[in-house]
Amino acid sequence: MCNASPEPSPAPLRAFHDLVASGPPGPEAIGPALAALEEASLLEHALSLLRQVGTAPAWEPFRARLKAAVAASRERRMNLWQVDPHRKTMRLQFSVTGPACRLHPPALAAQLARALLDAGLPLAMGLEKTPRPALHLGPPLPLEVPGRGEWADAVLTRGPGLPMAELPGRINACAPEGLTVLQCLLVPNHASPAADLCRSALWRWPCPEASLPLARASVEAFLAAETFGLDKPGKSGGQKAVKRVEIRPLVAAMDWQGPVLEFRTALPPGQALNPRKLLGAILGVEPASVLDLERLSLELADDPRLLQADRYEPKLHNMFEDAVLLEAGSHIRIVEGDDDEPIILGG
Repeated sequence: MCNASPEPSPAPLRAFHDLVASGPPGPEAIGPALAALEEASLLEHALSLLRQVGTAPAWEPFRARLKAAVAASRERRMNLWQVDPHRKTMRLQFSVTGPACRLHPPALAAQLARALLDAGLPLAMGLEKTPRPALHLGPPLPLEVPGRGEWADAVLTRGPGLPMAELPGRINACAPEGLTVLQCLLVPNHASPAADLCRSALWRWPCPEASLPLARASVEAFLAAETFGLDKPGKSGGQKAVKRVEIRPLVAAMDWQGPVLEFRTALPPGQALNPRKLLGAILGVEPASVLDLERLSLELADDPRLLQADRYEPKLHNMFEDAVLLEAGSHIRIVEGDDDEPIILGG
């Protein structure tokens, strides 16, 4: 439940929550419900919520009309997505602790999206065939491992309407226990996703005192080794098999801070090194016995798209075809040869 005051969640969405809770609407209620959702640009959010009530036949008349309305809305958004002057991209840094650590990445993303919506932020829907909230997490956390400095990107249909410094408190009032937004930043729409910019992760593991001597010796041997393999389930020739994966280059550093081991792992594109399995292999123990591990931070690289902004920013090729850009406040001077004064559009 959102504790922000006043209640910021869009009224049509709150009304739809009430509608879902009371059961399928009658034929006379379908039209007004859809009209209110469309006026508030919440059709796709409503369809996403409707999936939660299952596939009961009684919902089919409403679901069929809602799907048709969503398909039309998606087509309109696809045509305008790249040149939409109102669309904003917000980057969030957040922590995941306590009960939130037990959420799989899709469930965690859904909870964060719900908190943004309940906080009154105009979260956009993606362009997938079955649209979902346009919110994408960084590299996933292992289950039950806290993250102190995670990243996510959210696309908004317009600006948040509040100072960025106020947004974390607003969102956290609506977030589930253990999910805490630390900061919100606006980034250009052409920026690379945070998930693509994550280059390394910093981990922390407090070693039990009884295991400390053996753990120190094992870590020292690992750091001195030029190669180190880890068995990983996979497929070979279409059959299940165990592959030996070289992981020594993926560990950038390991240092003891008293009985606490801090280590940094690289995050190459398309690879995810499970830190529990890494420590289990180094220490010669079962990964499940590695307890109290946490991710302290994710390091973001410089964004090459922002360094070459002229290659990625939308261009105004035709003033009639892309006239929607003029609503963004651009100052385009058109000078006719016989005119004494220039015509300024978007001024």
